[in-house]
Amino acid sequence: MNVEAYAKKFESLSRFFRFFRDGIDETYMCRRFQGGLRYELQDAVVPLGIRRFQVLVEKCQEIEDMRNKRVNHSG
Repeated sequence: MNVEAYAKKFESLSRFFRFFRDGIDETYMCRRFQGGLRYELQDAVVPLGIRRFQVLVEKCQEIEDMRNKRVNHSG
């Protein structure tokens, strides 16, 4: 699953998570999102310490795009 699809699914499911009903804790949401990423994406974004969900998703998409371009050019 690519980052965009994962982010959409994550956001739709998070609505049902009772921890977020009283307000979204973006730091916690980011940690949960990072935990579901492929290892190569986790390895790239976790050290950045991003605590805003939308910023994290955008950074993951950028990294995924860069890696896809690299694979396409080398193969």
